Amino acid sequence: MKNFLLSLFGANKTSEQQIDEKHDFEKQTDEKQELLNSVNAAKEEWLSAQIYFENVSDPDLVDLSIYKLEAARRKYMYLLKVARNEGVEDGRILERNNKIVHF
Repeated sequence: MKNFLLSLFGANKTSEQQIDEKHDFEKQTDEKQELLNSVNAAKEEWLSAQIYFENVSDPDLVDLSIYKLEAARRKYMYLLKVARNEGVEDGRILERNNKIVHF
């Protein structure tokens, strides 16, 4: 029983093992934060492309605005999928029917 409790609370781990585990956890946290930042940046890029599309008046720029809008949407959807698969969560990010929903 004592060994079980010691192993449960990490008492039988060397300080080097504990440092390695802490470093791994911090690295994973940093990677998840970086991914979350990328998702947020892609969301902002998509919103910017939507605004550009809504305000473009030159017929020659309509095709460009559509291209930018679709590229930004696909980038956001891809990064959102990756973030979900990695277990990254942020209550401010949600998509429904390919539209951004803000909370």
